[in-house]
Amino acid sequence: MRRSSKSQLKSVAIEMLRHAKEGLGKGIEPAVSQKLMYEVFRQILLDDYRDKGRLVMDGEDPVITGRRGHLRALDDYFAGVPVSAIGSLIRKFVNDRKAAGIGGPTINRNLAYLRRMFKLAERQGKVSHVPYFPMQRESEPREGFLERPEFERLRSAMPEHLHPSLTFCYENGCRTGAMRKILWPWVDLARREVTLPPGIVKNRKALTLPLSFELVAMLKRKFQTSGPVFDTKNFKREWIKGCVKIGVGEKTGPEWYQYKGLPLMIFVAPLFGT
Repeated sequence: MRRSSKSQLKSVAIEMLRHAKEGLGKGIEPAVSQKLMYEVFRQILLDDYRDKGRLVMDGEDPVITGRRGHLRALDDYFAGVPVSAIGSLIRKFVNDRKAAGIGGPTINRNLAYLRRMFKLAERQGKVSHVPYFPMQRESEPREGFLERPEFERLRSAMPEHLHPSLTFCYENGCRTGAMRKILWPWVDLARREVTLPPGIVKNRKALTLPLSFELVAMLKRKFQTSGPVFDTKNFKREWIKGCVKIGVGEKTGPEWYQYKGLPLMIFVAPLFGT
């Protein structure tokens, strides 16, 4: 690659070459090191998700695989930052997230999106290599359970609008992420079942789950023809408050998310139809 220093001085050319090598060492092609911004890489990622049918735009807000807020932490931190500077800021990003009380698994999800941006840009020839991403230790396997009487105590300690979603996850062992995506057209109250289409659960296969008589009664009271079935507003916050209230968890700090105790939605479920 030839580039003009626009100077007759050899020292200017040498300094320009030095800067180009530094940029290359950070994984940025010299010709574009000063032009590419974080927003360019973000758009590359969104385009990839759109091509795969996993992205819907709600105004300016991207909804990826049915969920919002995937990129919020990255947007807040790296907006307007040149790509050439991102590599040196990654560890600081991790440390700042830790200082804010964010756990390792969540930080890893943030880093995975950022690394994906670099991988896709590398395929397009915009960078020569991907920087190092210091992935954090994942949480230990979740443990803990509630028998039916304890579950009912917890449910009573949580707002009524969350009772159907809490009951559904308890009876089916369904993850909250999948539960939030369930739509009314998938629910058959007469047959007491809900069918999750491929891609909603981790194995990417359609799955039919039964509904107990109690849950069917709850859903009949709020039946609609479209939209999400389960209300999840402030679900995690209310879960923590409920667990603390019935004595299966405790606060570890002043912030609402500073907590230890029963993990979210880990149960021993009863038999269906009881």
